[in-house]
Amino acid sequence: MLGVFIDVIRQRFQEGSSIDPILPWVWTSDLATTGLFVENGWNENIEARNVRPGIWLDREQNIYGKVSIGDQDQIPVVRQVRLESFYCPGEMDIIIDCTSTQRGESMLIGSVLQDYLHMTSNYIQAIFGLRDMSSVILGRTTPFEKDTKMWTSPVQFRAGYEIRWATMPIANVLNEITARIRDQENPETFYLDVALRAPYPPD
Repeated sequence: MLGVFIDVIRQRFQEGSSIDPILPWVWTSDLATTGLFVENGWNENIEARNVRPGIWLDREQNIYGKVSIGDQDQIPVVRQVRLESFYCPGEMDIIIDCTSTQRGESMLIGSVLQDYLHMTSNYIQAIFGLRDMSSVILGRTTPFEKDTKMWTSPVQFRAGYEIRWATMPIANVLNEITARIRDQENPETFYLDVALRAPYPPD
């Protein structure tokens, strides 16, 4: 999820972007020369992060919701392969620190980013299959807690998405284990080999 928004934001600030208006901050893929960092928030190894403006993305809480009992999907069980289908909605809170050594510049970058994410949210949802995006909130500009020489203007929103998965019913798994034990001449030796991470004895 973070990778999607990092790429989307880089497209707005990249060199030669056709999106109006032209901005004074330019992102390039070369960390040594880029005029603006657009990176994940835990990238602590960039030496110049405390002297050049940056946009740092991170996530806060991630939530799995429920729409049915046991997360059961409406898709029927695929009995040929003994799979059960499940579904639930997911939501991720994303926080973006817009940092600069100048308070005003930090606020301006945050304001541009808020406008961009809000105005393109419908396209982002359609292209990447998101369920929804909440209102984009721009917070107050304050000293950056990771480096008090910097200012940060936090931009926050929640992105919703869908999760689908399939599992094999546990009863079938247990039946297979029982059948395998019955095929062994010595179940005790069989489990000893399993505990010692030895391969299964030949049938």
